Amino acid sequence: MRGRETTLNNLSEKEIGYFVGLFLGDGYKYHDKKSRHYSVELFLNSKRDQDIIENLCELIEKIGANPLKYKDRRFNCIRIRINSKEFYKFMSNNVKILFDKEQTNDFKIGFISGFIDAEAHVNKNKRMIDVVNTDLRLMKLLLDYLQPLGLTPSLKKRIKSKKDKKDSYRMYIPVKFINGEHNSIKLRRWMEAPE
Repeated sequence: MRGRETTLNNLSEKEIGYFVGLFLGDGYKYHDKKSRHYSVELFLNSKRDQDIIENLCELIEKIGANPLKYKDRRFNCIRIRINSKEFYKFMSNNVKILFDKEQTNDFKIGFISGFIDAEAHVNKNKRMIDVVNTDLRLMKLLLDYLQPLGLTPSLKKRIKSKKDKKDSYRMYIPVKFINGEHNSIKLRRWMEAPE
């Protein structure tokens, strides 16, 4: 099946950053050389992330692509697939230059928001956003994006448990990130929740 042509210039810098952050947290891409098939997939919790799924599908439709949804009952997971060579290359290029090119502030805020929606838990009691990931380079990039916003996140290596296969890192982001111009669905959900 051939993917539809996409219109990526319909996206703002913040929306591009959001896609890249969400993808690096909960996505992957593949190219089947034999069938010349290009796909990008994102995985979200089918129960608690319905609002994120809805927002993501709206963004995918905004670029003229068709979001295909598959439910994996084993993990309470929804897999959202975009079949598009153009979108595959777009994601590849944005991830490739992420560490080498200075990004706009809107891109950075979008990236932080997407990564939070993929990887974070909002701890209401500590008033912190708790992010855990195994990629130290990616966590340091997140730190670099957050510090100019006047935030003081802390990044530490987690103590490995018996079930952990890789080292992982935890970052605590002050909840005052919520007061900024973010586009995180998870943070919006937390703000709108009754006390």
